[in-house]
Amino acid sequence: MENYVGFIEGGGISSVRGFRVNGIASGLKELSFKDLGLIYSESPCEVSALFTKNKVKAAHIVVDGERLNNKISAIVVNSGNANCLTGEMGIKNALEMTALVEKNFGLSQGSVLVASTGVIGKQLNMDVVRYGIEKLCRVIKVESDEKNFSHAIMTTDRKIKTSACEFEIGGKLIRIGGAVKGAGMIKPDMDMLPHATMLAFIVTDANIDKKALNEALIEATNQSFNRISVDNDTSTNDSVFLLSNGLAENKEIKYKSEEYEKFVSYLTKMCQHLAKMIVRDGEGATKVVKVEVKNALTEIDAYKITRAIADSYLVKTAIFGQSPNWGRILAAVGYSGGKFELDKIKLYFNDLLIFENGKVIHENESRAGSEMISNEMTITVDLDLGRKDYFVWTSDLTCDYVKINANYLS
Repeated sequence: MENYVGFIEGGGISSVRGFRVNGIASGLKELSFKDLGLIYSESPCEVSALFTKNKVKAAHIVVDGERLNNKISAIVVNSGNANCLTGEMGIKNALEMTALVEKNFGLSQGSVLVASTGVIGKQLNMDVVRYGIEKLCRVIKVESDEKNFSHAIMTTDRKIKTSACEFEIGGKLIRIGGAVKGAGMIKPDMDMLPHATMLAFIVTDANIDKKALNEALIEATNQSFNRISVDNDTSTNDSVFLLSNGLAENKEIKYKSEEYEKFVSYLTKMCQHLAKMIVRDGEGATKVVKVEVKNALTEIDAYKITRAIADSYLVKTAIFGQSPNWGRILAAVGYSGGKFELDKIKLYFNDLLIFENGKVIHENESRAGSEMISNEMTITVDLDLGRKDYFVWTSDLTCDYVKINANYLS
């Protein structure tokens, strides 16, 4: 995978000054798999968060949504149980998880957030959780371990996904670090509140005001996590968190300032890096495909057409089979609801022109399969109607995806 300017090799949350992470096996999962993680900042943080638009929401989203105006010092995360569709007991259990962390660190009430991922509809085993949080709080005080945290937040993930970058603002070194989980039930659709699962945890030591932090997360998410698709299902638990502890001691970053634009640029690159990791690790996935629509009349048209192609199971299975079935792509364009004129469309597999002037280019059609051999490719639809563009990263849909989800309770 390509890196980006300022990329820190092997970096993550613990690359950022003042932040510690760790994870343990508490017993929520069988076979001693890690299932409880914690992020802790030695200095209280400003927080911004985006949550799923799914109308069925996990308990942690209800709890966290009421704390976004608080200073936050920690996030406790469990995997193996989504704590969703668990009613008032689920809310009570999520609150207890935060209270246990607050007690162990002597923090004020409301200064800890919580996140969950896993099977929907089952109550948390709180005896196990209580034991686990007590143990985890002891461990993190003496040791920070990025890999332990990443393994603790996994469900059907095959690989850990972390990233970090550094850059200067006003002569001060700023760092941003992050860790994500997600492999299935991935079609994030997130917005601000008072607005298997994707969870993203991003931290920075930048000194940045609340409005700038909120807007930066919206901009970065709309160019990254909201532009991925694995299986066209929007989770009940999707969440992105951004914490800032200000320990870089730079002059406070204000919204729309030059410093803000630089911060957003690096945050976006890092989020895109993490988002592509999710697609690459999609359940059973073997390929990452960038679907881009160019020169649409409006951005809505570009969005509709891109999403129709990227989310199409027929397109995704053809990609898995390395079958250059351009007809499926144009069919998705046709039902997308976006404006187009068939005679103006140009369709490319990477740089190979497949369709133009309403007709397939037969001499290129026979070469198209070779463009699909690599584990990364680009499908481009040029509408030639305007100047608006959009893109989505999607994965192929494989036999293994069916096997995984035929046996996974959700």
